Amino acid sequence: MSNKQSHHKLFLPDILGEPLTRHEVNKHLSLHPSLWKEFQSFPPDVQEQIYLFLEGKQGLRLLYDRYFQKILNPMEKRKRLEELISSLLGKEVHILQSLPREGNSLSDGGSLVIMDIIAELKDGSLVTIEMQLIGYLFPGERSSCYLSDMIMRLYNRTKERLGKSFSYRDMKPVYLIVLMESSPEEFLQAKSHYIHRGKIQYDSGIKITSLENIVYISLDTYRKISQNKNITSVQDAWLTFLSSDDPEQILKLVNNYPEFLDLYAEIAEFRRNPEELIYMFSDALRIMDHNTTLYMIDEQKKELEERKRELEALRKESEERKQELAAWRKESEAQKQKLEAWRNESEAQKQELEAWRNESEAQKQELEAWRNESKAQKQKLLEREKESEAQKQEIQLLKAQLANVLKK
Repeated sequence: MSNKQSHHKLFLPDILGEPLTRHEVNKHLSLHPSLWKEFQSFPPDVQEQIYLFLEGKQGLRLLYDRYFQKILNPMEKRKRLEELISSLLGKEVHILQSLPREGNSLSDGGSLVIMDIIAELKDGSLVTIEMQLIGYLFPGERSSCYLSDMIMRLYNRTKERLGKSFSYRDMKPVYLIVLMESSPEEFLQAKSHYIHRGKIQYDSGIKITSLENIVYISLDTYRKISQNKNITSVQDAWLTFLSSDDPEQILKLVNNYPEFLDLYAEIAEFRRNPEELIYMFSDALRIMDHNTTLYMIDEQKKELEERKRELEALRKESEERKQELAAWRKESEAQKQKLEAWRNESEAQKQELEAWRNESEAQKQELEAWRNESKAQKQKLLEREKESEAQKQEIQLLKAQLANVLKK
């Protein structure tokens, strides 16, 4: 599709048809008792979604297989499907034929998948385009299995066609395009990116041909970041068409790319045939209930695995703590024994000190007695010295008297 401006500006009635009142919608639905009963069994938000569409106030997001069969049937609407795939792969493609699904399905009974088309391109490549209402858990692992299945299918077809002249050089690329209405956590972490292209590359930079090509597209992320942006490319136009029922986005899309008016006209046919719309929603809700059950089972399995890992980590941590506690207790016991030995040694030292103090006190008293005795002896010595001095003086006096007597 090319970006062609229409000759006049289109409004919502030009796209979805003339509006109806809610009373008119109810009147039409109530003409069919079983249809009216089925409609009233829907959740309120689903009823409101149907009301707004039948009233001509908003579009209808392409979340159901019948929509895709009506809008993008690979045989009846091949040109449209080629344009969609070309816009997503970034190169022009031409579909040779639509192929049936072979082998084991990887979609768990198709409950999470609302579109699954596999086609052979004119260059011999295979392309699968799949739309998931809720993105699968383990998307990388699942896609690897899917691509492996596609490569083996291409290998068998090519070898059967070429026979003995077959060479691996004859193998063509395979493409897997996954559109996700509600993306799993891995994709939501890349908040500013809605398209993710993958291909095998080597860290050495060598160029080796790889057949696997995968494109993941998060429609929920695209819807958030495109609300206030212009629709400037065919890829934007297709992603808006697939992801949005907002009337402003529809007007912006069709006025920039009027080629989409025919697609919305086909969707608007459901307004004239609400019976098909109601039963389509009924089937979709039943599938969604089953889908939700499977998804919850997967989530619970994932949560259980996480709990098991957490429990194992706690057990390991508990064992480590137990070993640490045993080591601490052993060390504490050794320290306790050391402390007891220190206390005993300290008590012995205390007793030894006390004995030393007693001995010292005795020695002090003995020294004091010695000092007192020494002082007494010194005093006696002084007295003797004085007595000796007196005797010496007395002798001197006697000697003098004797000398005087002899002189006479």
